[in-house]
This record gives sequence, structure tokens and C-alpha cells, in this order.
Amino acid sequence: MNRSFVIDVLKLLAAQLIVLHHLACYGPMADAVRSAWPTWAEYLTLDARLAVQVFLVIGGYLAAHSIMGRRGQHPPLKLIQRRYLRLMPGFVVALCWVSSLVWVLRPMISGDWLVEVPSLHAALAHLTLLQSVLDVPALSLGVWYVAADFQLYVLLVVLAHWLKSDRALSLGVSALCVASMWWFNRLASLDNWAIYFFGAYGLGVLAAWARRSSFDQLVLGAVLLLGEESLWVAPRIRLALALLTCLVLAHVSINKPPVDRIQLGRVSTLWVDSAYAMFLTHFGMIVVFNAAWEQGPWTSPTAALWLSGMAWLASIATGVAFHVWAEKPITAWVSQVRPNLLAASLYPALRSVCPAVLRGLVALLPGRSSAAKF
Repeated sequence: MNRSFVIDVLKLLAAQLIVLHHLACYGPMADAVRSAWPTWAEYLTLDARLAVQVFLVIGGYLAAHSIMGRRGQHPPLKLIQRRYLRLMPGFVVALCWVSSLVWVLRPMISGDWLVEVPSLHAALAHLTLLQSVLDVPALSLGVWYVAADFQLYVLLVVLAHWLKSDRALSLGVSALCVASMWWFNRLASLDNWAIYFFGAYGLGVLAAWARRSSFDQLVLGAVLLLGEESLWVAPRIRLALALLTCLVLAHVSINKPPVDRIQLGRVSTLWVDSAYAMFLTHFGMIVVFNAAWEQGPWTSPTAALWLSGMAWLASIATGVAFHVWAEKPITAWVSQVRPNLLAASLYPALRSVCPAVLRGLVALLPGRSSAAKF
């Protein structure tokens, strides 16, 4: 599909809010800023993280275009393999880089907000994107989202394989979307599983397909109404934001407004394209600047605020550099050796950690609970 100005802007803004949210949550530098500006710190801590809902809806929107373009041309496992190898190169390299920074700078930083040195089990759990399911401590911020995105894509691919016609697939996605909004998204014990997030993701899928026919638009309208009713039953800001994002993307998909034809400049396009890389690497900059704060002569909240701003800019720069010099070339190389690489790396890891998935399933039994991410 062609680039969308609206989607690019939404991705850019949401990515920055996530970085600012993490800057306001982690490390002694964040504590110093919070002591002087508690209102802004509380907003970034509690509200800015809701930008993830925008990413979930956009993720479903883009996946819907991708799957419909390849539906019937490739078997489901091939589509899943393609997605896994699209996500993983940058993911693995970024985790290695962040883990190295944490290992080097740990003696310079106080507090218990840094993860422990990863074990082999933890590394394999992250390699298979099962770390949340297996209750393995994350090696970096945001890795849970990569795992959730992969689960959601797999679920959509399976639905597209089982439901052969476009109408049946739209109805299947809408039914699962409504079930998530009304039930699954309200259960904290499910927040490591795709079904918890499928309400927002499914809204993006249906928004993308709304341009196909009046039937798809009718389905989307019914889901939006049911989503609104779900808000009355159990008010959730995250669901309200997902519904609003869906409306924006549906308008773009159906009407193609003139604003969506605006072309970004080269620098802005690079900034948008590096959003995933920044998402993967920005925790490293948070660690670096918190170490500088603790080892430096600064003590005032104003200095902490300036350093936080510098950490934000450094996160953007690191994301761009990582995207250009690591993510793109590694992804290009992986695409050339894709079949052999998957067999050599993923299968042994799955064989090692998949039995433990049963423990994650047991955690979903009545009486079990966990703290929801949102």
C-alpha cells in the first residue's frame, strides 16, 4: 500500500509519547523531575502510555492490507515466518545492545529498576517472543509489545486461512473484536495474550477493509456501536482511544482525504521509518543518561529535566542510526537466507521453551490474576 500521511503522523506522535512515558517512569532522574513537576510527570506516567492503543489499531490496519494482498498466494506458516523474520533481526540486535549497556553501567546506577543479567532460558524466551507468557522478566522496555504484535498477526493469519470468503473473514474478525472489547480486555489475567488486545487490533483490521464494500462498512459500523456500548458497561480510556483511532483510519481508508496525499520530506520519512528502531533502543539511552545523572555534579530538578530532554533527543538519534546502519542491512541479509535461518534458530528455541507455555496457560485458570499493562 502507498504511504499514508495520517498514519505516519500518528505513528510519529505515538512513538514520542511512549519514549516520554518511559523517561518519566524509570530511574532516579525521573524521580527528580517528578518532585518538581508532579502534574506533568503523572500525565506522562499514567496517560502517555495509552499511545500504545494507536499502535495496536495501526498494526491491525497495516496487517489487514498485507494479508489480503497475499491471501491464497502463500500458506499461513510462510506468512508467519515472514512476519517473524521481519520483527526479529532488529529485536535481537537491540536487546544485545541494551543488555550490554545495562551490564556495563549497572554499578553506576542505584535502584532496582534494571533487570538482572539474562539467563539462557530468558534469552530463548525472548527469541521465541514468549517471555510474557512464561513470566520471564523483560530484558528491555516494550518487548512485550513486539510479542503481542506477533501473536495478533498469527491470530489474524489463522482466521484468514480458516475463513475463506471475505465476508466470513470480516464477520469472524468482528466477532472476536467485540468479544475482546466486551470480555477479554477486561480480564487482567489475559494481558499477556493476543486476545486481550484484539479489540484495538481488530478495529484497525476492519477500518482497512471498510473500503472494500458497503457490507464491510456496515460490519465496521456495528462493531463501533458495540464498542461504544462496551464503554458504558466498563469505561476504559484505552478503548475510547482505540475507537477514535479506528474512526480516523476508516475515514482515511474510505474517503482518501486530500490531507492524506501530503508527502513527507526525506528527514521526516526517515524519522517515521525509524520509529520501531527507536522503540527497541530507547531504553539504552534512558540507562546512559541516568548513569550520567548519578555520576555527575547535577542535583536540581531543572538539570534532571534538561538531561531528560537530551535523553529524548538521543533516543531519536539512536533510533535513526540503528534503523539505517543495523536494522535495514540486517533485515535485507535475513531475507536472502530466510528459510535456513528460521530452521537453524527458531526450532531449537521453541523446543526448549514451549513446554513451559503450559505454565502460562495454567495461570489463566480461575483464581489466577496478574497486573494489567493498561
